[in-house]
Amino acid sequence: MIAIYVNDFLLFSGRIDNIIVIKGELSKHFEMKDLGEAKWILQMKIERTNMNRDVRKLTISQKQYIKTILKQHRIIDCKSAKTPMVANLQLSTLTEVEIDITDYQRCIRSLMYLIVCICPDIAYSVGVLSRHIACPGKTHMQAVKHIFQYLHGTSHYRLEFQANNPNSTPLVVYVDLDWAGDHMDRKSISGLAVLLDGEAIS
Repeated sequence: MIAIYVNDFLLFSGRIDNIIVIKGELSKHFEMKDLGEAKWILQMKIERTNMNRDVRKLTISQKQYIKTILKQHRIIDCKSAKTPMVANLQLSTLTEVEIDITDYQRCIRSLMYLIVCICPDIAYSVGVLSRHIACPGKTHMQAVKHIFQYLHGTSHYRLEFQANNPNSTPLVVYVDLDWAGDHMDRKSISGLAVLLDGEAIS
């Protein structure tokens, strides 16, 4: 498997000799620089442990990226929050913009990249706030800053994947749904988590 993003790419294979052959073939056609074992890619830090033993672990984190966006949005010294969003928060749909719309959109964009990479725990909160991206208000921006406060306290969190786990389990899916939980339009809110061998994959 070859994962490509612009001029960076990763090679995946169950056999190291396959990777060596592929790199050799690609280098015949393209100018390449082999950086060896992947440690950083697209603002993600990759760490491996116990790779020569029966149980192997790989972790992905973005502590440095979180620190960077906190600094960009001038909230590097903020207090930490325990949850991504305040419980039972009511966000009204506005007809007039109350804040700098460009700043709000930049914040949402920064958070969306985290969702894709390692922070599924903020997906719901960012999704709710994204609905107001065309007409944000002060309460919406306060909710965005609350997410940043949550990230400030959880920037050390990582996604962990484990191979050859002796306690492996089959695919497990958790689904939850409330009834008319959205106080604005009375729509139901649903969510799910998919785990493979105890690790979240969706």
